[in-house]
Amino acid sequence: MITDEQYTILDYIPQNTKLITPLCILNFNILTNTDATRALIAENPQTAFWCATEDFSKTYVQTAGKLGISNVIATPIKTELIAKFFKGSDSTEQQDDIQYIPLNNANIMIVDDNELNIKLLSDILCNLGIKIVTCNNPVEALTLANNEKFDLFLLDILMPEMSGFELAEEIKKTVNSTSPVIFVSAISGTQNVMNGYNLGACSYIEKPFYPNIVKAQIYNLLKLESDKKQEEHNKETFIATLTHDLKSPINAEINALKILTDNKVSNKSLRNEILSELLNSAKYMKLITDRIICHYRQKHAKINLSPERACFNNIVLSCINELKYMADEKNITIEYSSESDNIFANVDVIEIKRVINNLLSNAIEYSHQDGTIEINLEKSKGDLIFTIRDHGIGIDLNKHNRIFDEYITLSKEQKKIGFGLGLNICKKIIGAHKGKIEIESKPNIGTAIKFKIPAEEN
Repeated sequence: MITDEQYTILDYIPQNTKLITPLCILNFNILTNTDATRALIAENPQTAFWCATEDFSKTYVQTAGKLGISNVIATPIKTELIAKFFKGSDSTEQQDDIQYIPLNNANIMIVDDNELNIKLLSDILCNLGIKIVTCNNPVEALTLANNEKFDLFLLDILMPEMSGFELAEEIKKTVNSTSPVIFVSAISGTQNVMNGYNLGACSYIEKPFYPNIVKAQIYNLLKLESDKKQEEHNKETFIATLTHDLKSPINAEINALKILTDNKVSNKSLRNEILSELLNSAKYMKLITDRIICHYRQKHAKINLSPERACFNNIVLSCINELKYMADEKNITIEYSSESDNIFANVDVIEIKRVINNLLSNAIEYSHQDGTIEINLEKSKGDLIFTIRDHGIGIDLNKHNRIFDEYITLSKEQKKIGFGLGLNICKKIIGAHKGKIEIESKPNIGTAIKFKIPAEEN
């Protein structure tokens, strides 16, 4: 037995031991001394008990929890762990002055058999705007996990009825199979940390901990999960809208082909009109598929430009001509103006045409029947400035402030995919040309999109 003013280390259990130190470390096998250990802990309620061992099996950890042991550490005993216990978790910590954006949709569960630990974690996380469900019984926690989806689990390890390790394994069998887990435990040692990570934990926090660090750690994890869920939602919305948008031209083509193959059209003029409609439907679908292919090519690989000296006026006129069929269907007038017929720039012609085609097709899609689209080209302070303006439905940028992000779409409002990938592609291409792109829009007034890239000096 080793006795210090602050702690006691026992290699065996003496009879009628009355401890006077706030910490006692049991340096023997508790599995072969469970009854005597239980009696010792019951006789000394004012003392915190740890056990030191080389056995970090589930049986050993669970037995320690059932006996009321608050920490399992490795042998040989490291005095710095004891010092950390007496130092406390936040005695010298500065006040947290970080401003966190509330995560109003996040939902977490804290499981710990010690109500004080639950209160500490709840107090640390209370101003993050998250929903916190607490449970001091792991069996009850598992019942909740079977019926409700959580964004994060914070689990203690030493709990009487079920260890945190066992609870984590069972949680993976519920609707929370992909939910991240963080172990928050007084159990230290490399093996325990490894056990936690082997069970799929994304972090392992040892008690006592620094509240501000734990708060930042949990917030950033929840923010990452929130962003992932939002991106997945945007993808699903985009795919649903894409399917909806492709359905009309596909059905139109099927019906037109049925009419033609059934030889029901004898009038040459009507036959040519049907063929023209088929061609326009095919062009529209090609525009959509080209946009998607372009997006994935640029998402998974760096944009490699092949710049060449080109007349920008000719590029713009070519794009207008290519999309004239879309404008004609809605009787839309495209007005093009340029301060000069010879504005040159070193650009990747294919990529720049992709940008203009995206912007022009969006303008046509969101314009009213018989509307007007204005395109202007000018030079200013060494920059080539391209502006396209429509007078259509417009959008509320206060609600769509991430309009240049991928998969952001106006599907709920407009049932179209025009803003789903196009603006994200445009931003990447213009950025690769060392330029900038910006948007102005108001509901029921219209939209103006402008980009600047370096122009060739005269």
